[in-house]
Amino acid sequence: MVLDQADIVVVGGGIVGLTTAHALKQRGFDVLVVEQRFTAFGASGRNSGGIWVQTVRGGTELQLARQGAELYERFLDDLGDTFELRRDGGLIYFETEDQQKVFADYVADRREHGVQAELISAAEARKLSSGVPASAIGAVFSGDDAQVNTAKFTRALGDACKRRGVRIYENTPVLGMTRHGDAVTGVRTVRGDIAAGGVVWCTGAWASTLSSEGIDLPITPIRVGMLMTQAVSRQVHVVTRGPGGVENFGALSSLPSFEPTLFATPGLEEGSHLTYEDIVTQNAEGNIIIGHTHDAAQSLNPHITVEATSLMIQSLQRRDPSFRTLGVTGLWAGLVGVTADRLPIIDKVDGLYVNSGHVAGTASGPLAGELMAQLVAGEDPTIPLEPFARDREALAEPVFGDGAP
Repeated sequence: MVLDQADIVVVGGGIVGLTTAHALKQRGFDVLVVEQRFTAFGASGRNSGGIWVQTVRGGTELQLARQGAELYERFLDDLGDTFELRRDGGLIYFETEDQQKVFADYVADRREHGVQAELISAAEARKLSSGVPASAIGAVFSGDDAQVNTAKFTRALGDACKRRGVRIYENTPVLGMTRHGDAVTGVRTVRGDIAAGGVVWCTGAWASTLSSEGIDLPITPIRVGMLMTQAVSRQVHVVTRGPGGVENFGALSSLPSFEPTLFATPGLEEGSHLTYEDIVTQNAEGNIIIGHTHDAAQSLNPHITVEATSLMIQSLQRRDPSFRTLGVTGLWAGLVGVTADRLPIIDKVDGLYVNSGHVAGTASGPLAGELMAQLVAGEDPTIPLEPFARDREALAEPVFGDGAP
């Protein structure tokens, strides 16, 4: 049965898929989006919303984050003030003098790359965020960081796409692709076939399922856990991170002075398969959001574990004694696809356009959508696409050396 046809079919209704569809529609393409559940169902609706500029490495990774943050400003004109964009900055606190020495090197490195960063006292940090615990002795603050409600952004962008004529089929899992020779000519869904001049795959962690189509992408799924409390009066004015999990900050972990043992996560048992990015923030409704736990490499199981839940509760209790009495109103996990070099794949692979592998899709998604639209339209890209190629040398390395995140 034929369901529909379009110039371009975009598979995936998250940030990357919808920014891609939006950018393609702006270029005059007839665009159709298919989503297995509903827009913002996956990681795009299940994250803390931090747009971290200060923590990413220089070069291409920094370009993605910087320009992604700028594009959110442009979306304000298109979507209105619907998605809680806050440009209040971000801070990372530290708890020991040894950590402080590393962060001093980090600040110097960030300034060399043109990123705003400064060391501030613990008292100054607490004025910005009650998520800074009594154990903190100082922090790094950057005004370049921001925060957005990604679920609201994704849904608002989906509504804007519909108003412009993009057809969005929700609850429509894709079963496979149709081909004519080397060309991908559409997709087969549970509701029927969709013919197209091209297909763009923007499914994040689910891009790993393309192996059944003979397309092997070096993207490893990880499960990212979050916990949300009941609403309280405004306390966390900037998105806040602790020293746990800083091995995932490329800008910090690549420094010669960085030593992982200086940044062990409290409450994380030796030999645990978890890692933890110690983040606390607050949405416009006042809910405190705690996370992220990372676990379950190589799995598409979306259910958060008891161990991950326990770790986040411990983190919440350490932050502020008053947090201990708050009710838990949300507990969820989002699946994220990760590559070995932490850069996405934005390329045409065996006739299929691929825009997946965004470990920090909140920051990189908007620009990635533009880059993919430029690739499809044959335009000169905003930034070079070679670092995002499927066959780049860095992707020959394993994502996790020991099989765990």
